[in-house]
Amino acid sequence: MNPRFILRTLAVVFSLALLGQAGCVMAPNISLSVVTADGDKLDVPLNTAAGPASDGTMTVKVFQFSPWDVAKDKPKEITFSMIVQFAPGSELNGIKVEDVTESPKQTIYEDKAAKIVKADVWGAVSKPYAPQDEHVNWILTVENSVRIYKFTANLKDGSVHTVLKPMFVPSNVKEFMRTQLGLKAGN
Repeated sequence: MNPRFILRTLAVVFSLALLGQAGCVMAPNISLSVVTADGDKLDVPLNTAAGPASDGTMTVKVFQFSPWDVAKDKPKEITFSMIVQFAPGSELNGIKVEDVTESPKQTIYEDKAAKIVKADVWGAVSKPYAPQDEHVNWILTVENSVRIYKFTANLKDGSVHTVLKPMFVPSNVKEFMRTQLGLKAGN
């Protein structure tokens, strides 16, 4: 066989292999455009993590929901845990977290006297909500859900900072949550 033919064939095969790998890396970002109950428009990533939401002064680092054991003889409920980082020197004077996905808006957490705990960080856990409660009953539906949460922080300097935090909740995550709560869809 001709050595030039072999080298050309190897070069073509190698090039195709590199292009194939690059194609896997270059997956498109898929997002859903939603409008909140307040009329704000937001693109929610569906195939990547949303990442921290920030306005430059306030950054929502962690926002998640989980099952919560309320008491030994009571069914589990759902709580939200949150961690927010503030710009150095910020003095928090209150914070509110609302589900603004649709009307009516639902207040998930509110502390009118919230303070930064340590190193410019504030954190809290919401009260527990029964799965049938209007704050979290979307967990009982079978289909994927997109929820939008609005964090509003009042600082001592009088400024008000608002950040929208999207949450895409795939149906399999909702199903897992329902099993953790001892429920089925539509209960």
